Amino acid sequence: MKVEIIVEKDRCRRWLLHLTELLKTSQSDEVVYQLIKPSPPVSRELKTALQLEERILGADPFSGMSRLDPSELPQTSRKDTDLFFDLTAGGSEYGSSKSFEVRYNGACGEEALFSALMSEGTPLIEVIDRQAGTVAACGTASLEAATGLSGAMDAVYSRVAVLIKKVVEGAHAHGTPMKAEALQAVTQKQVLIRLLRETAITLIRSVYRAFFYTSHWRVGWRFVDGEGVAGTRDLSGEPWHVLKSPHDTFFADPFPIKTDGRYYLFFEALPHETQKGVISMVEMTKDGPVGEVSTVLEEPWHLSYPFVFERDGEFWMIPESSTNNEVVLYRAARFPGQWERHTVLLTGVEAADATIIEYEGRFWMFAVTRNGVGGYSDCLSVYYADDLLGPWHAHEQNPVLVDDRAARPAGRFFSQGGELWRPVQDCRHGYGAALAFARVDELSPTTFQQSVHETLTPGPLWPGRKLHTLNKVGDLEVIDGCTYHPKSELAAKMKAFFDR
Repeated sequence: MKVEIIVEKDRCRRWLLHLTELLKTSQSDEVVYQLIKPSPPVSRELKTALQLEERILGADPFSGMSRLDPSELPQTSRKDTDLFFDLTAGGSEYGSSKSFEVRYNGACGEEALFSALMSEGTPLIEVIDRQAGTVAACGTASLEAATGLSGAMDAVYSRVAVLIKKVVEGAHAHGTPMKAEALQAVTQKQVLIRLLRETAITLIRSVYRAFFYTSHWRVGWRFVDGEGVAGTRDLSGEPWHVLKSPHDTFFADPFPIKTDGRYYLFFEALPHETQKGVISMVEMTKDGPVGEVSTVLEEPWHLSYPFVFERDGEFWMIPESSTNNEVVLYRAARFPGQWERHTVLLTGVEAADATIIEYEGRFWMFAVTRNGVGGYSDCLSVYYADDLLGPWHAHEQNPVLVDDRAARPAGRFFSQGGELWRPVQDCRHGYGAALAFARVDELSPTTFQQSVHETLTPGPLWPGRKLHTLNKVGDLEVIDGCTYHPKSELAAKMKAFFDR
């Protein structure tokens, strides 16, 4: 299959090299580019924004938005092309060949993406089948790892590449395209205001980091009757207690397990100084923790999200080890404090927060995946196996979802009214900002559908900035959240002053 990408000459950017490499792993035998005359040229406003941002935030020569010499892209004529993908602002017809265009909130071209990011945040990306007039693939990109406008555009383009690959491999969502509205031209005033705001935010963050620990997570717990949050879909009920942690260490990703009438809580513990997570554990009762927190698993690389479970009389754990590009199953050599590496379930994949469910005779693994570019929380991949130890097979539609609001796992699956549900992270306002409930409507090796329902955010019942994990076993229910945490007594006094 020959795939041709149409792009304006003045919009040759480095992300296109990533697109080329990604398509080479699909059904494409050849990927070529047709460079056309700019229409319209890159606006003065976008040029100004990128140039000023480069001076303020620093230049990244490997950014997907950096300029690319057109000679670095393979070029050809339209002869014998099977699929066309038009990245330009204006559409053209391509005879009998199948053609698609990329839209951002209903409009085409780089300026449309620029406008959307300046006014509405991360846009809806749609790959439109021109002949059918339907959506072939769509999604929203996570901007959690993006710095500035350039980083945001790069993050969106990284997911444009994923969606184009899905279409090449045969994905067809058959949805109705978003209604296009008149494209709002960005003004120089808007550009300057944004850059001033970004500069101010950068300075504020620098001051904040001098006095406060960044991303300080804490674990909340309580004993409740009934379904808890999964049933009420809010944080009401018994008050939440905070699991005490060392001043310079945060606790996150809590997973409880019950055996022989006793409760054990596993979670990530991360010292701010090392920024490398380990898996810790403490026994829990209705009166609180029993004894001291202890480290039960540590590797040379970062560990988090200790998905722990019991099966066939043994205890198993799958902690996140995405920085080591693998998903590993650990077995309890002596529960709860001694764990040993047992089986590598997946290798060569940057997968985070792997969560397993046994459903309709198969094991299913849900995780967010990334290939080194873009955000960490928007691409949901599914794997399945007939046996826990594998072999594990990738879902035909991976990633089955490109969505910063409903892709990343946030705890164990649960059943309710005969339906299968999964807690998910809503990252539209940043990593782990909120938690939502997604009902799995269809799941097979070739299909996947889910629908998202209630979304929970921190508030009076659980103060803080973020909320991104929910689990329950027996009567013990746990959540986590991010909070402001001063580094010193002086910072604590400052916080108390501003809290008044």
